[in-house]
Amino acid sequence: MNEEVDIEQGSVLRRKFTLADAALFGIGGAVGSGILFAAAYGTFYAGAAVIISWIIAAVMIVIVTIPYAEFSSMAPRGGISARISYYAYGKYGGFISGWSLFLWAVMIPPIEAVAVSEYAAYYIPQLYKNNALTPYGIGLSILITVIFVFINLAGISRVGKFNTGITWLKIASVIALLIIVPLIIFHPSNFTVPSFIPKSGWSGIFIAIPATGILFSFGGYRQVADMAGEIKNAKRNLPIAIGLTLAVQSIFYIAMSIVIVGAVNWNSLGVAPGNWSAVSSLSSPLADLMKGNLSVLTGDPAVMISGLILLALLFAIFSPLGTFGVYLTASSRIVFGFSREGALPKEIGKTDKRGVPIYTIIIVAVIGDLFLIPLPSWESLVDFVVVAAVVNFAIVAASLPVIRKLHPGIDRPFKVPFSRTWSLIAFVIASILVYWATYPTTLYALSATLLGSVVFLYQAYKSKWKDLNLKNSIWIPVYIIGLLIFSYIGGPATGGIGILKFPVDDIAVIIYGILFWVVSQVVAPKAPVGDLQKLVENAPKEEQEGIP
Repeated sequence: MNEEVDIEQGSVLRRKFTLADAALFGIGGAVGSGILFAAAYGTFYAGAAVIISWIIAAVMIVIVTIPYAEFSSMAPRGGISARISYYAYGKYGGFISGWSLFLWAVMIPPIEAVAVSEYAAYYIPQLYKNNALTPYGIGLSILITVIFVFINLAGISRVGKFNTGITWLKIASVIALLIIVPLIIFHPSNFTVPSFIPKSGWSGIFIAIPATGILFSFGGYRQVADMAGEIKNAKRNLPIAIGLTLAVQSIFYIAMSIVIVGAVNWNSLGVAPGNWSAVSSLSSPLADLMKGNLSVLTGDPAVMISGLILLALLFAIFSPLGTFGVYLTASSRIVFGFSREGALPKEIGKTDKRGVPIYTIIIVAVIGDLFLIPLPSWESLVDFVVVAAVVNFAIVAASLPVIRKLHPGIDRPFKVPFSRTWSLIAFVIASILVYWATYPTTLYALSATLLGSVVFLYQAYKSKWKDLNLKNSIWIPVYIIGLLIFSYIGGPATGGIGILKFPVDDIAVIIYGILFWVVSQVVAPKAPVGDLQKLVENAPKEEQEGIP
């Protein structure tokens, strides 16, 4: 039987995604608004050295991502990244981990919708003014949401075909821009004037990673993991698809950052060389930079750049559209997984006859659009959502050796090497990424994450306050509050009041991360919590045997 059947009848996700569909789904999610926005916005903190920021981010994201590959291949279930910590730390720990991912999930679709409106404002200025969506822009974003809701309702196989087509178009467009633009426009002096390393030094390079959309841009891999319940032969195909997504997005983003830096014409911007804030403030970065070079080009190069400007603008509109579809689909599976674990009413996770979790799709769409009112810009949405996502990174990383210890007999088609060491490093990286996200963004996002504890009271009441495993997971809110305090007392570069300055602040957070990782392992349950074995055994027979 080629489908996932959950405990409650009527909740069935059908396995229609091939390996190619899954890989393109991840790449389609990864290559979105960030490739044009974040590649330029990162220069605000890092200048030309934003290239280093992208390289460091790529390494970090690989480290924190690998545990998801193990978990999703071990238990290929819809929304598994929101569910796995239930089996490591019990109901409370699982809920907070899933809640942080839920905050990420519901906000990604509106982020991509905002990106479409921002770039469309190049043609229709009424959509975006004063660095925020206008009522017309919000209306367009809602319309995009409605269209993609109906695409999702058509079934996962149709979503896969739609995404495959648009992703190949995105890949072709990116390759064309990456190859042709630097052949015509490239200013090597931008990498050394006034200097490659920004005035803020390495702290600026680090802060740019979570604070300008760079880390956000690497999120496509997790959409593959959350579609685990709909991928054929998921135990084999999932790790491959995640690896392909990570490789392609890393190459594309690093290359685009080089193109962006090399395309800057300071005279056209009317600022002194090295004033990267002017680059980071461009509303249509790559298109505006190419346009600024037209005055010094003649003949065929000018004609070709004019064509590439049009391509960049069109790409900047249809690329986020494709990513919007990916995230709406995958985000609804996170809510589906949440309902399967009892964090939400199980009725929310029911699917229709095509295997579509219709209620979760609608929930993600509606809640996401509501965020457009208080956060009507790409930057404000991205800054908030990244912090929430990184909390999930940390808890999932801590869960890796715990799950290994509690469930040693479960088959793991993909195993993280040196799991305890890997878990520690990933946990510390997540801790430092939260700190780099800058205050007061951390205040808003971490407070919203802690607010999940209030929502959890519903689940606790429903279970009659039994089996909450609070003693195993109370370290999580303490850990989050500690990160918030570090963010507040940290250096001015990260928005803090300056009690701790660079590099003492970073060293302190690293030590704090190591300490709490040890705590997370010491307080972990000594016996299994939840029936992970049953979740795994519900996999179709051909999945367990590894038959394509």
